[in-house]
Amino acid sequence: MTVIMGVNGFPGVGHDAAAALVVDGQVVAAVEEERLLRAKRAYGHPPLKAIDEVLRIAGLHVTDVESVTYPWLPSAMGVAQTDVEAVLRGWFAASHASPDSGPEIRFVEHHLAHAWSGLAFVPGGIRSQRVGVLVLDGSGESTGGACYIYDGEPILQWRLAQSSSLGIYFEAVSYYLGFPWGEEGKTMGLASYGRDLSLPVPALPDDRTDAPLPVRGAQEVSPRHVHESYRMHFIDAFRSLHGDHLSFNRRADIALAAQRVVGRRIEEYVTELLDDIDVLVLTGGIALNCTINAEVAALCGSKGVRLVIPPPASDTGVALGSALAGCPDPGAVTPLPDPFLGRTFEPASLVRELQGPGASVSKISTEELASALLDGSMICGWFEGRAEIGPRALGKRSIIARPDSAKVRDRINLVKGRESWRPLAPSVTPAEFDRSFAGSTPSPHMLIAATVSPGAAGRLQGVIHVDDTSRPQVVKEPGPYRDLLTMIGALSGTEAVICTSFNQAGEPMVYTPADAIQSARAMGLDLLAGDGWCIRLT
Repeated sequence: MTVIMGVNGFPGVGHDAAAALVVDGQVVAAVEEERLLRAKRAYGHPPLKAIDEVLRIAGLHVTDVESVTYPWLPSAMGVAQTDVEAVLRGWFAASHASPDSGPEIRFVEHHLAHAWSGLAFVPGGIRSQRVGVLVLDGSGESTGGACYIYDGEPILQWRLAQSSSLGIYFEAVSYYLGFPWGEEGKTMGLASYGRDLSLPVPALPDDRTDAPLPVRGAQEVSPRHVHESYRMHFIDAFRSLHGDHLSFNRRADIALAAQRVVGRRIEEYVTELLDDIDVLVLTGGIALNCTINAEVAALCGSKGVRLVIPPPASDTGVALGSALAGCPDPGAVTPLPDPFLGRTFEPASLVRELQGPGASVSKISTEELASALLDGSMICGWFEGRAEIGPRALGKRSIIARPDSAKVRDRINLVKGRESWRPLAPSVTPAEFDRSFAGSTPSPHMLIAATVSPGAAGRLQGVIHVDDTSRPQVVKEPGPYRDLLTMIGALSGTEAVICTSFNQAGEPMVYTPADAIQSARAMGLDLLAGDGWCIRLT
C-alpha cells in the first residue's frame, strides 16, 4: 500500500491549511483545517486537525504514511529546508509518530501543486489528452502564476513575475475599494454594477520568463515582502487616479475597469494555448472569478476545447495537488468526479449528534421539504453526504431556499451578515439550466457565470444579479439533493433552489452536525434538514 499525504499551512504565516491523502493512486480524503478549527481560512495555523481527520476518514494511522508533500519550495523563499522539515516532522510527532523515523518529506513547487489539483479533475483522466494549465494567483514562492502543457508530465512554458501578478492586482483594487484580503469575490460582485467603460485604471505589465525559480538567501528580501510592496504600488496607483471617499457607483466603475484589465490579460494567455490543446485547466485563486471564467468558457467553446476549473482552485487545493505530484505515476491517479472528500455521517450518528443539543429530529419526505421551502418561504440549512473541499457550497453543507423570491434572498443576506447588494447563486438540474440559461456554459461547481434566458428572470428572482447573470451549479449526479431539486420543479415548475454556504459571514462552512445545529440557531434559520430528516427551528 502506497500512502501519500499532502499538507499545507505553517505556524504564524500563510492561509488555507489543509491535508489530503492519496492511497494507491486514489484520492481518499481532503479536508481544510478551517472546518475543524472553526477559524476562517485558518490563518497562520498548521494543519494538525486536518491531518488527523484525513487519516480517520481513510481508517489509517500516521505510521502508515510513507511520504509527506508540501506545496512550497523553501529554497525559493529564503528559508532553510531543514528548518521546514523539522517543523513538518513535529506535526507528525504530535500525532504519535517518531520525529526521527517518520515519513519521507518532499517539497513541490507551489504552482505545480496548483496545476496537479486541477489536472485531478479532468474528466476521463489526462493520459490520452493534450492539456494546457494556467495557474494564476497572488504569489507562489516568488512568482504570480505559471503556464504548463501536460505531455506525460506538466512541462513549464512560462512563469509570471510578481510585478505582473493578476492576483496582486485584484487584491490591490479590492483593498482600495474597502475590502480586506480574502474578500476579492466582493469586488467581482461589485463590478456588475459598473457602467463607465472608459474609466482609467493602472496598467498591468506582462513580465514572463521560463527560467527556474531563483534560490534565495536568508538575507535577501522575502518574496512575501515583494508581494506586499507590489500590492501597495497598485493601491497607490489607484488612489492617485481616483482619490478617496468614493461613491458606490464610482467604486463599482473602478471594480469593473480593473476586472476588465484582468479578464483581457487572461484571454490573451488562453488564446495563446487554444490551438494546441484539447483541455484547458484554469486554476489558482483568480480562477474563482466566475465572470471572467464565462468569457474564458466562450473562448474555449469556440475552439472545441474543454474548460476545467477545479473546485479547490485557490490554496484550498494545493495540499491535494502536492500529494498527487508526489505519487509514483501522477498521470495514472484516478480522476476526481467531485470535490466531496471530507467526512460523512451515518444516519444513526448524525441523529445522535443533533439530538444532543436538545433538538427534535423528525422524518420528512422530499415532497414535504419542498413544500416547506415553497409554501412557507422557509430558509433551510441542508446537511448531507461528504463535506466538500474548496470555497463553494455545492449541496452538502448549504443554505437553501426557493429561487424565485428577492425577499427571501434579502433575508438570507441579512441572517448571514452579507452586504445587501451581493447576489446569491442557484443549484439547478441540467434540464433547468438548458431552459433558463440557454447559450451559457454549465458548471458543476458554481464557477462560471451564466446569462439568464428571456422569460426566466421572474422564476429566478432570488439568484439573478443586476447584470442579468447568475453562477448556477448544475447538479447532474443522482442523490437526495438532486431529488429535492426535481421535486421543487414538480411543485413550482422550476428545478432550482438558492444555494449558499452554510455559515455566517466571517465563519467557515459547517463540517459536523454539531456545527450545523449551532450555526442554524445562531442565524435563525427555519429548518435544518438532510436526507429524510428535519429539525424545525422556528
